[in-house]
This record gives sequence, C-alpha cells and structure tokens, in this order.
Amino acid sequence: MNTSLLKQYKKIIENAIEILKLDLSGLVVLTEAGSGPFLFTPIIASKANAKKIFVCTNDSAYGKAAEITKQCEDIFRLFNLKTDVEFILNKRPFDVAKEADIITNSAHIRPLDKELLSYTKSSCVIPLMYEKWELRTSDIDVEYCKLRNIKIAGTWENFPTIKIFDYCEQLIIKMAFEAGYEIARNNILVWSNDHYGELAVKGFTSNGAKSVKKIFSAKDLYDNVSDTDFIFFCDYLDSRKLVGENSEIKLEELKKINPSVGIVHLSGDIDNEFVKSKGFPIYPDKTGYPVRMTFTLAHLGKRPTIYLNAAGLKVGECLSRGTRSDLLQLIN
Repeated sequence: MNTSLLKQYKKIIENAIEILKLDLSGLVVLTEAGSGPFLFTPIIASKANAKKIFVCTNDSAYGKAAEITKQCEDIFRLFNLKTDVEFILNKRPFDVAKEADIITNSAHIRPLDKELLSYTKSSCVIPLMYEKWELRTSDIDVEYCKLRNIKIAGTWENFPTIKIFDYCEQLIIKMAFEAGYEIARNNILVWSNDHYGELAVKGFTSNGAKSVKKIFSAKDLYDNVSDTDFIFFCDYLDSRKLVGENSEIKLEELKKINPSVGIVHLSGDIDNEFVKSKGFPIYPDKTGYPVRMTFTLAHLGKRPTIYLNAAGLKVGECLSRGTRSDLLQLIN
C-alpha cells in the first residue's frame, strides 16, 4: 500500500475517532484484520488507545492470513503505534478470549458461539458492527449471551455524525453503473421491502431514471417488467429463493415478457450461474445470498467502512463502561 493511500486512511481514522470521541483506554479488544478497509480495524483500536489488541485473520478468497498480518504489522510500524498487539492466524481465539473486554462480531472471529464464549469473562461485550435488525442468528449465540449476561448491541449506522447507512445509496448507484446501465432514462424495478429499497428508489430517481417502482412479488414483477431495463434486488431479509431452480421468479416467464431485462443484486438468494444459463445479463457475476450484501460498503470506498468499524468499537466502549449513547441498539 503506497504512502499517499496510507495517509488518506490515517486522516479518515483520526477523523472518525474525533467525531465519535472513541476512547478505548484500559480496554482489551479482540477483533479482526481483513482486506481493504477491513485491514484497519486494529489500527482504529490502537489509535483510540486500546490497552491490548488480539487480531484474528484467516486465509480466504480475499487474501492469505500471513500476508494480511504482515500488512497490518507494517502499518502499525509506519504509524508508530506502540499498542500491545497479538495476531491469531487460521485458528479460533480460544486461548485469548478470556482476556477480551470487547469482542467485535467480525467475520474472522465468527461464529461467536457457546464454544468460544464459554472462555470469556461475563463482563465482556459484543458490538455487532452493523444494525440490530441485520442480526444473523448464525453469527452469535444470543441465548447463551443472555445466560452469561454478556451484553450485545447493534450499531446505529445513521448516527447523525457519521451517516453510514446513507452511503448504501451511492453503492447502489455505483453497482448500476458498473453493470452498464446509465440510470438516466432507464426503467427500473427495485425488488425490496426495506430500507435498502428506499435508498435505491431515491438514488435512481435523483439520477434521472425514467421510472422506478418497488416490487416484492413475482406477480408485481411480471405485471411491470415489459419495458424494464434492469431489476435491482436489494431486500436484505428476504429469505425466499428468488432466482434459480424452483424459485420464486420463473425466468422462462420473464423471458416471454422481456428477454433483454438485466439483473443487478445487492442481496437476495440468486443463482447467477442459472441466470447466465438462461441468457440474462447479471451483475455482479457471483451468487447472491439473503441476509448478506453481495458487496459491502468497502466496494464504494474507504470512509464508510472505517466509520462503521470505528462506530462499532464505540458501541463496545459504551457497553464496557456502561455509558449511554444513541449509537447503541441494545439486544441483550
């Protein structure tokens, strides 16, 4: 990572710490280092004066654990950070969990199940690093946390000083452009019944779409798709099989009505190989899942992810110290 880019990250991190008044003094944090902006979560914790940081990372499609660890260590050195840091590579952090005051609900640590949480002290806390309504039961054993009195809270992503969730509007627009659609003068259907759909409608409308309509059923789709340029799928919690074998939407029926319509997906159960086999354009060229974003906000840029992870750490700080903030969305 070049020096100029590192300076940009440093500036954004310092800004996030300042506006959130993040102070982890005296607290031990168990978190992750991932790729892209997710590499900097331990850096945020260190610059916020964490007492000690345990950093989990695993080999994945986004990078090798050893390479990510080296990058993170280099940044610690270049930023002249002196925090006590220990890296845990390609294994679950059972040995260190007992020391943690804050355990972030991050991908390289999940699942936060009974097996892992049984090693923790009951005073440890878990910030979700996303909103309460996005909670996946596969991420955390909430019932065990209740039994142990381990506090959990979501992060209000549109807290007035950070407005993270609003960045999703720009992510949606970027995805449409990447898929090859101008948005301007396009007829667009938005498959959604949640906040993501509201942002999609707002973003497409403000960028000159000819028509934008929200739908949430196959019938609504068939009734409105004849002149549609693309369908944007972005309902986060919709667990139905939307597009694929024996799915909610029948591509054979869709082809009769509009054989040229495209599919763009931010979330939803969508089999991209099946879509391509039927001759429909799809973006991105990857499988879509419910309760998961096809692209995170890291696809948009640095700031949203840095702000989100700093806000999640602030939730952990508030839970640990018993302080109140509108940023917290208490679960337990």
